[in-house]
Amino acid sequence: MVADDHAGLRAALREVLAEAAYQRCYVHFLRNALDYVPRKVDDDCLQELRWLYDRRDLPEARRDLAAWLAKWSGKYSKLTGWVEENIDETLTPAFAGAGSFTGCRGSTISTSNRPICWSD
Repeated sequence: MVADDHAGLRAALREVLAEAAYQRCYVHFLRNALDYVPRKVDDDCLQELRWLYDRRDLPEARRDLAAWLAKWSGKYSKLTGWVEENIDETLTPAFAGAGSFTGCRGSTISTSNRPICWSD
């Protein structure tokens, strides 16, 4: 299930669908990242974070994540620390399938094997 980082929803998922996999919605992840930067954030910083999801596979995404962290940690240490702590919930499952990213792009309802994204 693809969902926002909502404790109640995650608890319900564990209780009702114990064997279901959880993936944090990357759209919500990127929105949450805004809480860790000043209002006048460098647009390149957030755009480069978004681009991690366009990589071909997890090793490439991890390599580029390391470069992104190195580039921006001096200027936005609060953001890079938060990303480092939380990105595995969204990045690793995103590439776990057949090498293609199947993340949620906003609120959607599943039809035929598409992920469900429960959002605010």
